[in-house]
Amino acid sequence: GKSAGVGDFGDLKTMIDLVASTGQKVLQLLPINDTTITHTWTDSYPYSCISVFAIHPMYADLNALPALKDKKACEKAEKTRQELNALHQIDYEKVNDFKQDYLQQIFAQDGKEIMSGADFKAFFQETQQWLVPYAQYSYLRDKNGTADFTQWSDHNIWNEAERKDLTNPETEAYQNVEFFYFVQFIPNKQMQEAHEYAKARGVVLKGYIPIGVNRCGCDVWHEPQYFNLNAQAGAPPDAFSVNGQNWGFPTYNSELTENPNYSWWRRRFSKMAEYFTAYRIDHILGFFRIWEIPDHSVH
Repeated sequence: GKSAGVGDFGDLKTMIDLVASTGQKVLQLLPINDTTITHTWTDSYPYSCISVFAIHPMYADLNALPALKDKKACEKAEKTRQELNALHQIDYEKVNDFKQDYLQQIFAQDGKEIMSGADFKAFFQETQQWLVPYAQYSYLRDKNGTADFTQWSDHNIWNEAERKDLTNPETEAYQNVEFFYFVQFIPNKQMQEAHEYAKARGVVLKGYIPIGVNRCGCDVWHEPQYFNLNAQAGAPPDAFSVNGQNWGFPTYNSELTENPNYSWWRRRFSKMAEYFTAYRIDHILGFFRIWEIPDHSVH
């Protein structure tokens, strides 16, 4: 295959071809949101996203990007790509390290040009409500060496007053985070193209919306008022799990998520509608009743 050790949005088009050619109509994906908490294999759990809006950069199709102009770097990348593809099972950490490194090289080589184009400017305008906090969060997570923002020396909560500097390319604040703007632009564009491709082939792409978010993620850091952080969501004991389940997700503050007019959920669904014709809402019962575990009883 042409991909790098894991399925990407280029492979998704190939899968759409297979679905169409075999007369099937619907292709459902697991959640595609960014889950980067520790930069280790534990981030591979797709139901624990750090942002309900950001896509995991792991799914970026590197073949759709400009080629690396540095001959040695290009040869090294191709060698690593082939090694990752030859593995019997996915090495999640190596794949992500390779893709991050490759995206950094493309950013250094072509980032300025790509980000001065009309496509990027339109993307930034449409997404900056969530993109700017996401980029700042991602930068601070890496700078502080932890996603637990309660442990950071400062910026323990999103500060709306900083948006002005973070959207001005002349500032140091912008330059600190612009790589994360670039990295979201790439898979966002590719996923939208895959969606259009599916529609043209008569295939319904079906997305997946997990019930919870990671308590150390950007959504909680950016808009903590929507979450109850003194409890964790789970499932009661049943035949599947005799002790019940603790998913570790904060529950939602229904008074706020339901008002005004379910705006947080509407934003989330609108974003998904850019990529999917239909979507599965995980644990739909959780909207009406949720098994809540108080923090003091969790070990």
